[in-house]
Amino acid sequence: MKFSRRYFIKTLYGAGAAAFFPGKSHAGTAPDELFVSSIFTPPGGFTSGVEGPACDIDGNVYAVNYNHQGTIGKVTPDGIAEVFVELPEGSTGNGIRFDSRGDMLIADYTGHNILKVDMVTRAITVHAHEPSMNQPNDLAITADDIIFASDPDWKAGTGRVWRIDSDGTAVVLDSFTGTANGIEVAYGDSVLYVNTSNTATVWAYDLGAGGSISNRRLLVDFPDYGTDGMRCDIGGNLYVTRTSKGTVAKVSPDGEVIREIAMTGRIASNIAFGGPDGRTCYVTMADKGNIETFRVDSPGRSWQLCRNRMTFAESGETGGPYPFSVVGNYPNPFNAATAIEYRVAEGTKIELSVYNMLGQRITTLARGFHPPGRYTARWNAGAVSSGVYFVRLSGGNRAVKHAMTVVK
Repeated sequence: MKFSRRYFIKTLYGAGAAAFFPGKSHAGTAPDELFVSSIFTPPGGFTSGVEGPACDIDGNVYAVNYNHQGTIGKVTPDGIAEVFVELPEGSTGNGIRFDSRGDMLIADYTGHNILKVDMVTRAITVHAHEPSMNQPNDLAITADDIIFASDPDWKAGTGRVWRIDSDGTAVVLDSFTGTANGIEVAYGDSVLYVNTSNTATVWAYDLGAGGSISNRRLLVDFPDYGTDGMRCDIGGNLYVTRTSKGTVAKVSPDGEVIREIAMTGRIASNIAFGGPDGRTCYVTMADKGNIETFRVDSPGRSWQLCRNRMTFAESGETGGPYPFSVVGNYPNPFNAATAIEYRVAEGTKIELSVYNMLGQRITTLARGFHPPGRYTARWNAGAVSSGVYFVRLSGGNRAVKHAMTVVK
């Protein structure tokens, strides 16, 4: 069994390059120094409307309004910035996310749109348009590409939450007496978080099938200042930017404020996880028009979701669409056991096996004919050591592989 060179490089980089590049650090900080912020891009490169941000699997950071309003800026892992795309006339971006196909989604608050950018051609299309929105502000997305958008009415001091389905239909899910602003889906897609900026309050919902929400409850009520963007790590902790206070609050799934990380600037507007191991936070700073960065102790949920989607076809195999795919595994990284989800689009005979980095088969989890459907197999990794492993789904002359990380 052969793995392409590109596959090895991509997998090792995404699976925890800190293990392979121990001397590499961000923005001059020590490699293992946690929760200490420093400058990532020079002040003034972005406008005061800098928001977003989002990271791709290669470590690039994207944020809105680089150089001038109406742009999306791209910043390399080394902090070099450029205009990635110019948005259509009348459009201004805010929150950015990536879907399962790797397309960029942008909340266009002046155009009342959710825009989509093809990352290869950079072509921009309208995924959803809803004129009754005040302004789509921040975005959250599930593993199955259900989009949620916050929709504040700054003048009235109120807000709403919308769900945007795959066909672009927008549905109001709930309303607030505060300005709905930051929004995020927890790892595992079981909880939706929304904050109301003017009341500095974070709410939690149970997230059900098809993007339904229920059981709204208070997660945390900050005593002062405001809130803006927020993102989760894979442990369920929520990182909330505190506007005007110049901090990012780390909040546990139970609503306990674990710590507050001080920025060098004052107006932290939004946050994203990225870097080679998913443990670098990038924070957009509206007062300085730049991005700051700090290291944390656990990878981000969105970064891990990208890692889970890194499934590759074996080299040399061509043809039409594959009759099966590996959706991902949860949790990942994991200690003792993980659940591997895979789909079969056409009834076919398949084999699902786990291999180590040397291409040696560790175990076979499933074998035989599978009707079309969605399946889950559980792998108990108690007998193997820490490292990167691959689940291989094969049938006929086709095969796909997906990287999994065991941490003990």
